[in-house]
Amino acid sequence: MKIAKLPIYAQYLLLITILLGLASSLNIQDVKSQSEAKTASDYLVESTPENVIWGELFTPDSEPILEVESGAVVTIETVSHEGILPDQGDTIEFFTSAGIDEADILPDQLAVKEQIERTAPGPHVITGPIYIEGAEPGDVLEIRTVGIDYRVPYGVISNRHSKGALPGEYPVNDADIYTKVIPLDTEQNTGIFRPANGRPNIDLPLKPFMGIMGIAPADPEEAVNSVPPGNYGGNVDIKHLTVGSSLYLPVQVPGALFYTGDPHCAQGNGEVALTAIECSLTPTFELIVHKDKQLASPMAETDEAWLAIGLDEDLDEAMKKAVRESLRIVEDEYGLTKQDALLFGSAAVDYEVSQVVDIVKGIHGVIPKDILQPLEQE
Repeated sequence: MKIAKLPIYAQYLLLITILLGLASSLNIQDVKSQSEAKTASDYLVESTPENVIWGELFTPDSEPILEVESGAVVTIETVSHEGILPDQGDTIEFFTSAGIDEADILPDQLAVKEQIERTAPGPHVITGPIYIEGAEPGDVLEIRTVGIDYRVPYGVISNRHSKGALPGEYPVNDADIYTKVIPLDTEQNTGIFRPANGRPNIDLPLKPFMGIMGIAPADPEEAVNSVPPGNYGGNVDIKHLTVGSSLYLPVQVPGALFYTGDPHCAQGNGEVALTAIECSLTPTFELIVHKDKQLASPMAETDEAWLAIGLDEDLDEAMKKAVRESLRIVEDEYGLTKQDALLFGSAAVDYEVSQVVDIVKGIHGVIPKDILQPLEQE
């Protein structure tokens, strides 16, 4: 049927119908396009008491709270330990005395303090574990951070018990703890640092990341304290591991048993006081099992760089491990000999101290991607 043969009023009605249909179709396509552009989460893990532990890591015998396939996207609620530790007193008073509204205090923090036994010396609240189907020892688990959301408008920085980079010197006057609440402007991505001596407030740029991303170690003894990192990942505290980054861990046990915690809003390399700006976050991860990769220790990457990770109780040894790992990465990814990679590293790789406060210290070499030609592109 041709439009020209219809009465004029019918032609108008038909044209209007066609236009409305096109508009509806376009709207549906726009919504679909926006939905596809944003990575949707397949699973949500809440930080309820049955899903968290306090002070230790998960072991090979830990019962998983969720089983997912490789490639699954999982959103995980996490809880900061700062503000609920015994040396900070009553949690509500601790935050409200610093100007935080009681209504803004995360209920899950209060629930952890009231209902969860801290079973080990570590301070961290850990959510998990998650069993990834097909993950076996010898494989590599990629933890790709695809999103991070704020849960609360506050964070906390603490220096305590003569720990940190200057033990015996700080906190001053032999105090047990010096701790400061940092109000957050999550719209502007800034934290408000309020000096104690009346100097003007300092706006700290926020760059949230998860301090702890790990899998169950094969040796349960390595899980008895949440503080030291290891080949299983854990408390690696590398500030580059924010949205868009990937952390690669050698799988230790069947299913890997992934967990996360120690959420940070900002951290300087070294984490010298003892903590970063600790703040409860909700990260989203894509968990990918690689059968064709082999790793002896953690490795990471961002869009701009590879991160060669060295971990050891001796900072000098951590440096050596980071350098050796950077030589391996440059050889494997770019085809340079290790001898040439060492010279290249002297000219172009920055070795940064991740942290010096977690018993096992960390150094990461930042290998820039933009000045080397990957093997697969040749």
